[in-house]
Amino acid sequence: MDLLDLLKLVARRWYVTVPAVVLTLATAVALGVSITPEYKGSAAVVLVPPTVAPARTTTGTPRPGNPWLAVGVNAMAQAVQIAVSAQDVRTRVAALGGDPDYTVALVSRSSILTVDVTAADRSTAATTIQAVNKLIADEVARQQAGYEPKAGEQITTEVLDSGLNVTRSTSRVLRFQIVAAVIGLLLAAAAATVFDAVARRRAERRTAARRTRRAAGEHTGRAGVGPRRADPGPAAIGSGPAVPASGPAGQTAVAARTPSPLPAGPTPAEAADQATVDHATADQATVDQATAGQATNARPTNARKPVPAVAPAARTGRRPQPPGSGQHALFTAARRAGETPDR
Repeated sequence: MDLLDLLKLVARRWYVTVPAVVLTLATAVALGVSITPEYKGSAAVVLVPPTVAPARTTTGTPRPGNPWLAVGVNAMAQAVQIAVSAQDVRTRVAALGGDPDYTVALVSRSSILTVDVTAADRSTAATTIQAVNKLIADEVARQQAGYEPKAGEQITTEVLDSGLNVTRSTSRVLRFQIVAAVIGLLLAAAAATVFDAVARRRAERRTAARRTRRAAGEHTGRAGVGPRRADPGPAAIGSGPAVPASGPAGQTAVAARTPSPLPAGPTPAEAADQATVDHATADQATVDQATAGQATNARPTNARKPVPAVAPAARTGRRPQPPGSGQHALFTAARRAGETPDR
C-alpha cells in the first residue's frame, strides 16, 4: 500500500479519521494552554587588547610582562569560555538566582563571547545573563592578575549586548504541539486501516454465509423434486360410464372427472409404489409376448386356449405384484402350453 492508497482509504473511512483528527487538534490546543512558555535572552562580550605598547628598557634586558599579549586575545577568549562553562561556576550562577543551563559560545576567528539563556520566567533569564557577563569580566582579570601587568598592558572586556532584551519564546509549546499532531495523525491512519480490514473481513464472511445458505437451499429444492405420477392415459379416463354432454348433470360429471392438479413431487412411499407398478406392467408385457410366440409355433390340433391377458394394476385396481411375479407367470403359461422354457 503506497501513500495514495492510504489517502484513499483514509478518505473512504472518514467517519473514523475525522473524530481522530478532531481529538488530535483538541490535544494540541490543551498542550498549548497547559505548557508554560519559555523566555530567552542573549548577550555578547568582546575581549579588547591593550591600548598602549609595552615600554622598552634601556639596558636591553626584557622585563617581565603579560604573556597573554603574546598568546593573543582569541586564545584568551577560548580559555575564558572553558572557565565560565565549568560546573562550579554554574553552581555559583544558580546560587545568585540564575539558571545554570546557560550556554557560552565563541564566535569563529574572533574574541567575541556570546551568552544564551532559556529560563522559565523573564527575571530568571535577566539575572542569569547579568551574572555570566560579570563572571566573564572577572575571569579575564583573574587570568592576568598573577603577572601584574602595568596600566595599559591588560586585556579588558567590553559588553556588546547586555542581554536585557529578554523575549517570550513559544518554540517549546510548538514542539509539543507538532509531536502531538504527528502522533495523532499516525493513530488516525492506523485506526482507519484496522477498521477497513475488519470491515472487509466481516463483509467476506457475510458473503460466504449467504452463498452457503443459497447453495443449501438449491440442494434442498433439487432433493424435494421427484418423478411425476404416470399419466393413466385416455383409456383409463374413458373406461367409466358415459357422461351426458350437456346440462347440469354433464357439467357435474365433467367437473368430477377432471383430474386435480398434481403435487410438486410424490412422497418416497408413493414413488416406491409407482416403481412396483411399473415392474409388474413390464413383467406382464413380457408374459404376453412369450404367450403370443408360443401360440404361433404350436400345432393346430394341440392348440389350446390362450391365456387371457391380465390388466395392469393401475387399470384393474388390483394390488401390484412384486418384481419376481413375472417369471412365475411365464413358467405357468409354458406348462399350460405343454413346453418347458429355458431358464
